Amino acid sequence: MFSKDNDIIKRIMNLILVVWIIVAIVISYNSVVDLLFDNPKYNYEEYKIKYCNEELDKYTTCEKKYETHLSSQKRERQTKTKVLINSTGNVMIIGFFTFLLNRKK
Repeated sequence: MFSKDNDIIKRIMNLILVVWIIVAIVISYNSVVDLLFDNPKYNYEEYKIKYCNEELDKYTTCEKKYETHLSSQKRERQTKTKVLINSTGNVMIIGFFTFLLNRKK
């Protein structure tokens, strides 16, 4: 009787872990693609030509906009790197627990 319950619990846990690891792998893949194919980086002159126009108000300068753009790109890259590290760690931990759950005793 207990072996049937144990078998059902083990199957449910395996199903949950497999779905979880598939989601973690997809997130890892997406993070790698985001990091490899990053947004184009502009120097100040390119940025000025593309984004700055004459209609800026007197308090906003193109240099400030460019600095804000650079800092936001840096934060975005850090966030993408954190997501990649977390999802890769998640894949390894889930894989380890799946291995432990299914190993022969």
